[in-house]
Amino acid sequence: KIADYPFTTVVPNLGVWVPRDSLAAYDEGDNDDYAVDENGNSKSKSLILCDVPGLIAGASEGIGLGHAFLRHVERCHVILHLLDATSKKCVEEYAMINRELLNYGTGKLATMPQVVVVNKLDVAFDDDGEGVDNVRSKDELEEELRQIMPHSRLMWISALEEEGVDDLMERVAMFVKKVKDASAAEERRRDVEDA
Repeated sequence: KIADYPFTTVVPNLGVWVPRDSLAAYDEGDNDDYAVDENGNSKSKSLILCDVPGLIAGASEGIGLGHAFLRHVERCHVILHLLDATSKKCVEEYAMINRELLNYGTGKLATMPQVVVVNKLDVAFDDDGEGVDNVRSKDELEEELRQIMPHSRLMWISALEEEGVDDLMERVAMFVKKVKDASAAEERRRDVEDA
């Protein structure tokens, strides 16, 4: 278990994100966290997040703790890739993780909705977007990512400085709701066809 890995977590961790406005409403007694919409989903914008430790090459074949981690990912509605902007290999690491998602089981994980988030803007780039101790500028990194991303959902944050974090979470909450609503509508459609 001791090795030169770029991550330290060896078990998936669950967390809950609650929007700041929900906390204020809760303090005032105006929040109904148990209300549900027509699809049976919570009306709360809060999210349950699963922090899955970094996957290594071969995870889809059971190398490392790959199968255990990927089983957790199968229960998620959206995959959020958190990339380290200071890593000179973040594009390659992102591509490797997507290969593992594609190669795991039936390949269903590779078709799940995804969001790519590049973190550490505060140390990776200067004010002009030029790379600091990094080979690429922000524009070059974005271009490389967009060439391999199967979607357009790319966001930039600095978790340390809390720059872009609230916007990210609000947008992810809206996206998860949209995905869950579409999934519920598809399930209702199948139920009608089967009836």
